[in-house]
Amino acid sequence: MEQTKRVLLVDDDAAAAFITQRLLRQSGTEVDLLTARHGREALDIVREKCQKEQCPELILLDIHMPVLDGFGFLEELQNSADLNSAALRIVLLSSSTHALDVAKAKEYPVFDFIEKPLTLEKLSRFL
Repeated sequence: MEQTKRVLLVDDDAAAAFITQRLLRQSGTEVDLLTARHGREALDIVREKCQKEQCPELILLDIHMPVLDGFGFLEELQNSADLNSAALRIVLLSSSTHALDVAKAKEYPVFDFIEKPLTLEKLSRFL
């Protein structure tokens, strides 16, 4: 039996989050799903879980969010002495494929950059 994957979904768009959650259930992979509406909330979750040695194995991160966007989350994660960002597998999700967003994403240790909407086919690339 496949081991449960710990996944953190960070997205302020309720419809996109619902679709992602549904696709994760349909993927056939057992998922322990945590959710955050913005990067600040996500950082708190990552810190809490990693202190308990239960870091998310996968972070699905929207780029454009209020409070702290995806790039702000990545920046704080990289600069955080108490977190090893290299050990986290991060996939950026965005409805924007603007060249500046794609170029900026390459500045960070992300696994992939996926254009929304997420599909089972796209999900299979990294789950």
